[in-house]
Amino acid sequence: MANTCAICGASINVFRSQKLADGNYLCRKECCKKALKYFDLVQADLIEYKEHAAQVEKGTKIWQQLFVPNLKNKNMKKTLSPVYAYPDIGLMALVETRYKFMNFGKSEHACVYRIADLVGYETKTETMVVDGKQQKEYFVHYSFANVCGMSYFRVKYSNQSECLAAAEYFNKLFGIQKTLGNSINNANRQIDAIKSVVSAVSAAAKSNESADDKARSAFTALDAAIYGDRSELSAKADEALAPFNA
Repeated sequence: MANTCAICGASINVFRSQKLADGNYLCRKECCKKALKYFDLVQADLIEYKEHAAQVEKGTKIWQQLFVPNLKNKNMKKTLSPVYAYPDIGLMALVETRYKFMNFGKSEHACVYRIADLVGYETKTETMVVDGKQQKEYFVHYSFANVCGMSYFRVKYSNQSECLAAAEYFNKLFGIQKTLGNSINNANRQIDAIKSVVSAVSAAAKSNESADDKARSAFTALDAAIYGDRSELSAKADEALAPFNA
């Protein structure tokens, strides 16, 4: 029995179709290719797929116009590939390279994120069984806030050192130091920020006119204490993305 692609309307058999979580189908020939391989089509519904497809379409344009011309820029972090971080413009990209045949007909497709929205870059080691033997594989799990489309993905790296290097890069970029002394200082800053939040909430309960402003400032301070001050990265991203949001 043939299925119908929910996007292009093509009639497709079971071998040429991809079923989504909500029961809709996509054709593998065209519409599935609008998503990156990192996006889980099996777990996504049609709305989530459409959001991601739009994310890739826009991200690919940004990649081609802002990243590709500056690949030789020493400030662009390329060793995290397929992730590229470009702090000069406050953006990072996840890039998938595709080939039509062997190494010919290369095309690049990307999702672009604001570096300031990166809230997680956790390293994980997983043990797989390959040909009856245990084999370790190394991943970095990236997660983002304020994203319409794919807000989480994981990237496989060759070894644990590459994973740790990725985490260390972002720690330094955000001003987060993992030494014991700095951990204590960070903890103290977080405690101070939490106290400010509590005071702001208390003021709100008493109908203090400036409570909203105090609360916003307190939550901003708490966020900075936990994740590092990202205001400059955010401003750079706003400027870089402005032409694409018009």
